[in-house]
Amino acid sequence: MYQRLTALGRSTLMIALLAGPAAAQLTVEQKLADFQTLVSLYAKQYAPYEWKRDAQGFDLYNVAPWVDRIRKTTDDLDYLQILGEYVAGLNDIHALYGARSTFTADLHLYTDIYDGRVLIEQIDRFYLPVSRFPFEVGDEVVQFDGRPVMEVVRELSRTRKFANERSTMRFAADLLVYRPQFFLPLAPRLGETASLLIRRADGSEATHTIRWDKTGYPVTKLGPLPNVPVIADAPDNQVRPEFEETERQPLVMNKARRLRARLENSVAPGALRHLTGFGSRAPVFRLPENFVQRLGRNRADYFYSGTYESEGKRLGYIRISDFQPVDFSLLSVPLRQWATEIAYLKANTDGLVVDVMRNPGGFGCYAAELMGYLTTKPYFTFGNELRPTLEWVQSFYETAQLTVDDGLEPWEVIMLQGAYRDVLSAFQENRGRTGPLPFCSASLEVLPARDRFFEPLGYDKPILLLVDEFSTSAGDIFAAMAQDNGIAKLYGYRTAGAGGATTESPAGFYSEGTASTTVSLLTRARAYTAPGYPTTSYIENIGVHPDFPADYMTRENLMNRGAAFVQGFSRTILNLITGEAKD
Repeated sequence: MYQRLTALGRSTLMIALLAGPAAAQLTVEQKLADFQTLVSLYAKQYAPYEWKRDAQGFDLYNVAPWVDRIRKTTDDLDYLQILGEYVAGLNDIHALYGARSTFTADLHLYTDIYDGRVLIEQIDRFYLPVSRFPFEVGDEVVQFDGRPVMEVVRELSRTRKFANERSTMRFAADLLVYRPQFFLPLAPRLGETASLLIRRADGSEATHTIRWDKTGYPVTKLGPLPNVPVIADAPDNQVRPEFEETERQPLVMNKARRLRARLENSVAPGALRHLTGFGSRAPVFRLPENFVQRLGRNRADYFYSGTYESEGKRLGYIRISDFQPVDFSLLSVPLRQWATEIAYLKANTDGLVVDVMRNPGGFGCYAAELMGYLTTKPYFTFGNELRPTLEWVQSFYETAQLTVDDGLEPWEVIMLQGAYRDVLSAFQENRGRTGPLPFCSASLEVLPARDRFFEPLGYDKPILLLVDEFSTSAGDIFAAMAQDNGIAKLYGYRTAGAGGATTESPAGFYSEGTASTTVSLLTRARAYTAPGYPTTSYIENIGVHPDFPADYMTRENLMNRGAAFVQGFSRTILNLITGEAKD
């Protein structure tokens, strides 16, 4: 019969598990074989390859430097670190190598970058009582473990890079005080405590020692494993690209194909746990005192909304916290709530503020559906240039077999069959990507939401859309649609630049990690020119730039719950209403 382990027995067992033989590490040959599976995954599935190579100078097929580094590693943690850095080199928020680990180390602080400095944003006073840790929100972290704090932040960013430098550094500032091994392979090497030199608002400085709160199982080795023969390395350690760019042709996708796609546009799970307001239903700032809240109090509310008066005008506000419905089969529920609320705001306000700041993204077609209630005219959605694979060919083939008997219109059947032929030709011709696919409808141009009499239901007054560097993926899409179609003016900071759809796969049979792969490139309705990039319709890395730039990340906004920011966007929407606003 089995017996329960005593407390001493459980402790002894855990020590035994964690104290495995130090020599049980992967061999160099095993590491190289494992790395090859990761490289092959991206070579086969990663759609933005040419864009990253040409626009950013990172060639993921040039593996020679990575192979050299792997050969020099002496343990498995250093090897996992290299895998993370390799994928992070793409500067793609959707591309991530994750170690199979539940280990985290937490200081129970929230830190972020305001005015170019790492400031304390929140403090867990249960873990850090004020009697022992008398620092406050707004105080600056100057040094971390005796090193300049921004030097440490930049080092932490090596295995997790976003589409732009600012988002990358802000995420790394979060990792300064919260270290999941999933993102940071070397996290188990942390000591028992961290030393923080903190500068108070009055200029005084003091060093505080905080104990790391460590939880989960730390991965320290990937072995022991038997040696197996491996294929010799290519002479120049270079993966040869098989795809070449050719002229692109437009493709189409209907409802049946869309339901099977299962592609999302969102940040990887577990990301940004400490970023205040990320994915939160309530706004990160405090709305005016006379704000009358409508949605957002009940758990069944998908949105946060209300109205307030300013200079004789009634302004509406509605926040979209994410574009990820809880249940796709119940997608009509949030759409009905959105339609009802927009109808109320249309009838009772002079202008509308829509907030997608710190939105982690989700389902791009859901974003396109919501946009249909903010306009009264046909609008362009977004295209997806797919990396052609056998999986896509077979999926399109299956959909192309649908007929009128399956409930489709004859023209839909014709378009599905044409889409299959186009995807097949892209695959057979070894093209790096297909042309832009209209994932959400049969065409990139769609009609606005209409009632049963075919009258448009959309908001027909000035709209101001709030964005920032964490308006991500489907948040990027929403902003691009609003700007490209003249539906709204954008206020805030450039969006994240997460311009693709993703899938997740096992990555490395020895390392047992996972990798998220960007399998498409999003295209906008128009081409734009941004500093440092060629003129293009891609969102990836470039993001969507605001018509009215405004930076929320100032100490003043931190200490006053965004009062200056709220005043700024209120002034701008009023100017849009009166016709005084100029880009």
